[in-house]
Amino acid sequence: MQLTEAVALPQDCVLLPLFQGGLLVSRSHAVFCRVPAGSVPAVEEVMSGRTSVDALDPELVLDLRKHGFFDAPRPEKDDPPSVQLQITNACNLLCTYCCTNSGTARTDEMTYEEVCDVIDRIPALLGRRGRVAILGGEPLLVPWAVDAASRILERDLDLTLFTNGMPMVDPVLAGRVAGLVKRGAQVRISLAGPTAETCDSFSGTSRFETAVSAISNLYAAGGEAVIDLMLFPQHVDDVAGEFHALRKRLPPGIKIALGIAYLSGRESGEHVFPSRYELEKALDRIAFEAGETITAVQPSPLAHRREGCGCALGHHLHLRSDGSLFPCFKMEEKVGHLRVEGFEAALKKVRSNPHPAAELPLCRECTLATLCGAGCRSDNYLYTTEGDLPLCDTWRVRVISELLADDWVTALDWPIHHLLAEAHRRGIEAPVEVRPRGISRHCVDL
Repeated sequence: MQLTEAVALPQDCVLLPLFQGGLLVSRSHAVFCRVPAGSVPAVEEVMSGRTSVDALDPELVLDLRKHGFFDAPRPEKDDPPSVQLQITNACNLLCTYCCTNSGTARTDEMTYEEVCDVIDRIPALLGRRGRVAILGGEPLLVPWAVDAASRILERDLDLTLFTNGMPMVDPVLAGRVAGLVKRGAQVRISLAGPTAETCDSFSGTSRFETAVSAISNLYAAGGEAVIDLMLFPQHVDDVAGEFHALRKRLPPGIKIALGIAYLSGRESGEHVFPSRYELEKALDRIAFEAGETITAVQPSPLAHRREGCGCALGHHLHLRSDGSLFPCFKMEEKVGHLRVEGFEAALKKVRSNPHPAAELPLCRECTLATLCGAGCRSDNYLYTTEGDLPLCDTWRVRVISELLADDWVTALDWPIHHLLAEAHRRGIEAPVEVRPRGISRHCVDL
């Protein structure tokens, strides 16, 4: 095969072992491609400089081209800067899966004036692409929550309000929130199940009927919302069987998104899907039985460059209700306090001290560093107690390699227990289980 233009492999290419063949990876370009076993010797000759790409099998050259080996290095995924404002830890629920361990307000929570001061600083610090979220606990329990949200919109910032919706059983409050929606805010209302029985059993109190009434009030006032319906392994049968009935209880055309629990706060794993296989099987069943369109994850020959998660790279800042500041919405790594260092100093700190995978001791020499990005920094705190130390060994590199060889780039975002389950499923030698070594800060800083 004669190529129409001179091409060469990136100089830092490495072949990682697979069950069948090898995975060719360029760390500098953040690209990968499966190499069939029969072509491995020829690729090694090209990598050594003893021959050119022209000597490779034409089909392999086409595959390498499709996987970006002859293009410019891959770009990073667009990740607009964001600020999350947890205005209270108080909540009218006591959900068993709560990732923030909400329920009781923290001592000395932020005042309206303190939150307004932060809001006023955000446009200059984040720019016009800045995104802001208000959450709790239950933020609508705070008398000034809507006023703070209105101030965010006045600053021409993108706003999302996360709520369980129940306070909007008051039509007046529902009308005020609808006013925010009309000005561009997005409201996301969570449900813990598709029926009163399933929803209330995981919420610590009666929730479902009140939430449905509140949603009706919001829509009657001209607002709209996205429903975040939590999907737990225990509720797959119910979600599949009752999804259609739930839609009948909600306003026509309302968008329903499925959410899954993750390890943090009170969630210790009981409500988490044990593997990606089990999660995908549940989604397939719901789509089939409920007649819902659930967009399937598609393989892709290209991934975005990932030097680290956005939190590790200083893209985000999250303000807890007591003024503590964190670079991640999971709020495990404290980087300052509103009343001590201040908001601007904390933002400057996370921006000027990024933690890219290539600079971490364990990842410094890893071929996959610009694809994996050392995983989730907050998860590192939970599993190893050190943000700069991901839970990684040969098995993790091997299972990610096998997944990338099949073009499953979304696996780069899988939680560690899903990667471990996939290693077991593929017959890769790996630990029997992984357990957090640390305790979620949400359960320590009360």
